[in-house]
Amino acid sequence: MSNKLARLALAFAPENEDLVTGLLFLHTPWGWEDGGTKDGLRRLTVHFDRPEQSAETEAALQAACPEVRLERSSVDNADWTSAWKKYFTPIPIGSRFVVLPAWLKDEPCTAQPILIEPKMAFGTGHHQTTALCLEALDRLATEGVLAAGQSFLDLGTGSGILGIAAVKLGLVGQGLDIDPVAIDNARENAVLNAVEGAFIAATGSVTDIPSEQRFDCILANILANPLIDMAEDISARLARPGVLILSGILREQADRVVQAYVGQGLAAPEISYSGEWTLLVFRT
Repeated sequence: MSNKLARLALAFAPENEDLVTGLLFLHTPWGWEDGGTKDGLRRLTVHFDRPEQSAETEAALQAACPEVRLERSSVDNADWTSAWKKYFTPIPIGSRFVVLPAWLKDEPCTAQPILIEPKMAFGTGHHQTTALCLEALDRLATEGVLAAGQSFLDLGTGSGILGIAAVKLGLVGQGLDIDPVAIDNARENAVLNAVEGAFIAATGSVTDIPSEQRFDCILANILANPLIDMAEDISARLARPGVLILSGILREQADRVVQAYVGQGLAAPEISYSGEWTLLVFRT
């Protein structure tokens, strides 16, 4: 990795926030810095470890929202890492979990800690979709729908946060991601949380799971179009009874995702929202 990171600063009208953040989630799922509102404009900053990522994101933003103001610069990787430590604070999720960076592992807390080593390319728990999924796990465990000894599959595991949370609820399973670097990060975080024996992270997708294998819980915090494309394969691997938790879906995309899974014979889901993001929970 280069010693320099590309930095892209955005300024745009508040009414374009859903459009801009939706595009950023597609191109930069690792997240961005929120600079608040200044002079009537929303301010966000994104960092990239490869210049071509910055160029692709800039092109997509300009095509969809020509009025967005973009400013390019660079920053030392070491400076970005130090900034992370100032920025990353504990993230309480529901009544059960708190997401903590590794350097705060010895801090006292009353909730169940999920420790992660933040990497630029993967989830940290700050994104609304991650929080929605963690809250769903908490709620389903409280209801007794999820219980110790059940199996789970975490698709698009990224940093492994959701899989680690599932293990802390007593489940056993695996996380898959098509990015081998994500799997390295998930494995590192599994070790940090001492759950590596119950959470196996591997490169792959749902089609790499034997067609006869079933899971009591499937989690997929990805994006709407891949979720639609995988509806048949995901539904086929869900146990009956079982629970399917889907997110990474914008509000305006939710109906299409629901239709794809109801078309596979699942009952209509429970739907909840956080900002522009949607969570779907299907029960069988």
